[in-house]
Amino acid sequence: MLAHEFAAPGDPATTSRRILALAASLAFGVASGLLARRVAPQAAPVAAAALSALAAVAAAGLAMTAPAERSTAVAAALCLAALAAALAPADAGALEPACGVLALALAGAIALWLTQATTRRSPSPATIATAAAAVAAIGVYALIYVVASRDLMIADFVRYRELSVAVASLARSGHWQALNAALFDSIQDDYSWAPALAPGLVMAASAPLSRFAYEAPLVVFYGASALVALAALARDLARRAGLPRDAAPIAVLTLAAAAAFAAFPTGIATLARGMPDIGGLALYVAALRLGEKLLRLLALPPGHDARVGRLVRRVALALALSVFVMVLFRRWYAFAALGVGATLAAEAGALALRGGRTFRWREAIMAASLGLLSTLVYLSPVIVAWLPDPAAHDYAAMYAPYRKPNAIFVAELLDWCGWAVPLAAVFGAALLFARSTDRRLLRLTVGAAAVAAAAFLRIQTPYVHHLYLIAPALTALVAAPLLLIFARRRVAALATVAALAAATLTPLSAWAPPGFAPIAGRPHPPRADLAELARLKVWVEARARPDNRVCGLGSSYTFSGQLIEELWQLDPVRSPFYADARQRPSVTMSDVDTVDGPPNSELETCAIMVVGDPAQTHLDPKDQQTVVVPAREMLEGVGVGAHYRRTGEVFHLDDGVEAVVFERTSPLDDAEMAALAERWRAARARVEAAP
Repeated sequence: MLAHEFAAPGDPATTSRRILALAASLAFGVASGLLARRVAPQAAPVAAAALSALAAVAAAGLAMTAPAERSTAVAAALCLAALAAALAPADAGALEPACGVLALALAGAIALWLTQATTRRSPSPATIATAAAAVAAIGVYALIYVVASRDLMIADFVRYRELSVAVASLARSGHWQALNAALFDSIQDDYSWAPALAPGLVMAASAPLSRFAYEAPLVVFYGASALVALAALARDLARRAGLPRDAAPIAVLTLAAAAAFAAFPTGIATLARGMPDIGGLALYVAALRLGEKLLRLLALPPGHDARVGRLVRRVALALALSVFVMVLFRRWYAFAALGVGATLAAEAGALALRGGRTFRWREAIMAASLGLLSTLVYLSPVIVAWLPDPAAHDYAAMYAPYRKPNAIFVAELLDWCGWAVPLAAVFGAALLFARSTDRRLLRLTVGAAAVAAAAFLRIQTPYVHHLYLIAPALTALVAAPLLLIFARRRVAALATVAALAAATLTPLSAWAPPGFAPIAGRPHPPRADLAELARLKVWVEARARPDNRVCGLGSSYTFSGQLIEELWQLDPVRSPFYADARQRPSVTMSDVDTVDGPPNSELETCAIMVVGDPAQTHLDPKDQQTVVVPAREMLEGVGVGAHYRRTGEVFHLDDGVEAVVFERTSPLDDAEMAALAERWRAARARVEAAP
């Protein structure tokens, strides 16, 4: 059967099927162009033409390289789906969730097919033992971190806890259709609901408001899987540099996981603070390993084409699936996908140059076509949502205010990583490069991290959770050389890992030179104003109602408008989830001018306003006039502030900041909000014109 999977090129039946597949491919390209014109009729025709050409080329590439019957069926199915979307009488806005359903259905079907087509293997004892050790270590660490710091989750750290509460609430009430709709709709959003599913379902079965019920699934499903994946990557790199395959597998994998933990405690601390983003690391590592496997297949000498072609299809689909789920999990992992794709393309190009006519061009084209086609389907919700107004998603412009001066960024990097661990990673890379007989995985790991970091820095200065983009390189390049040492001198390797952990996870780092080791992995001191925040919580809850909204103006760590909505976690008895937005007793205010625009017009519904004094910002104030303008007007009693009066209630917070309470005395209307927006634009013009 394998011998006849690809019929002879001269076979008339095969030729006819190829022609039919090409025709279906061209039809898919035309249908894609029609769909683009429908969702974005005002866009330049070149956008629809580009999408049409891309779809047609990808489908045609598959038609010319894959088994004719399958490629024809794929192209025909895609063509019918695109035509149905382009010609359906429903409103174009309904296409976004429909495309979300299509993308997740394709991902599920491919995952099921890969599971059935691949030889099933039970997890190895080494994997099970390492996962259990990782759960225990991360769990104890997270408990110590939260208790010692009395950590108050804010901003993105609490956002996914609240999304998980929403998942739990919808699941407990049996509103599965609403939950599915939220997941489908969120595919094109910056904050997908995907990371909230695992903790949310656990919370639904236990305690919907409990931080323990929220973080336990993060540790088990996301943190442990990330550590095991990083350990497996380090082990694979060490094996290519001479580590015997039978060298104490449980000890090797567990030691690699411990080294990864000690080398990058900041990533584990970010998890302990409630951020689920670490879950994308397992998928990131899977993409790296699948990329290497694809390169190994393309490097095989001629022969066994049918079997190699089948394996290439599986690996290409698995790679595209891992990338899609990674990006679905958190949008910014797209930079990791870009890094993997760019480095993989460079490696394949080098193979092609060396191989010439003997290179597996057919399999390479098939893999690229499969990857591109599946990516187009996976990204269809994003394409449909973004195509009408691409400028609205110009992240380089929108997130420009998040770029910090180099001195501040370097200081943050030293807190997060120190300089000793990155330096050790550089030496580790040199050692692995010198000793390895096969350097593809090493180049993929380093290249993907470098491309991802460079691309991300083009958009903004990273926050702590964005360091996961370089985590595979940072940890594996430290852990892999330690495994080589372990194979020869076990005590020395264990002592090195213990010393590394002591330097990065304990106060012993205080004895080291400044910046030597990361300090972000150690619990931060508790806020000194927690008692005052607790008083603010009681005060707000006694007054906040949908018809008497209590809102906040500010955006710093000390005081922000979101803080009003985050106080529930101090004593979680009232859910922050409101199925009907009209029932919310507060308003989420705008923070950053280029991202959020003028002050939220719903400010007019705020009966009580709590304002940070002085006006609180977390970026350069010139980029946060959407906070500064209304806050100053409130504090000075002009503009919108003329409609409020000071109540005399003041909450005294850290760093000398006061949260001053105002009560509305006369109603605001749309005209006043429009005037506030004009004053915001004038303020923006002044700060932009200033030298």
